[in-house]
Amino acid sequence: MKTAYDFGAILQNLRKEHKMTQEQLARKINKESSIISRYEKNLQSPTFETVRSFAAIFNVSMDYLSGMEKSSAVSTVGMTGEQTELIKRLAQSFRDKNSAKPQSSDDETLKLIGSIVKELV
Repeated sequence: MKTAYDFGAILQNLRKEHKMTQEQLARKINKESSIISRYEKNLQSPTFETVRSFAAIFNVSMDYLSGMEKSSAVSTVGMTGEQTELIKRLAQSFRDKNSAKPQSSDDETLKLIGSIVKELV
């Protein structure tokens, strides 16, 4: 029986969320599609390098793939320091909005939105 912390189930869920077939995923890691099936059924364990490839393909951490982290990660690779900081501020703003914490002031929210728009234009 598969659990939420089952590598095969996690891999299969990510693959399906990304609307990928086993064959498509296998091509991305230069393997046969049967190996993806074996990973998803927990008949074979992937190497460290393969897990790292899956993390990059699905934009999640290796901890997420192992079931140790319950949320996906957002990669900031290739972003500037300012862009990374904007992503962090935006994520914190969403966390504040979803928690019982007092909301950011309208001015703070507008400044954040302005910074994001400025960066994108």
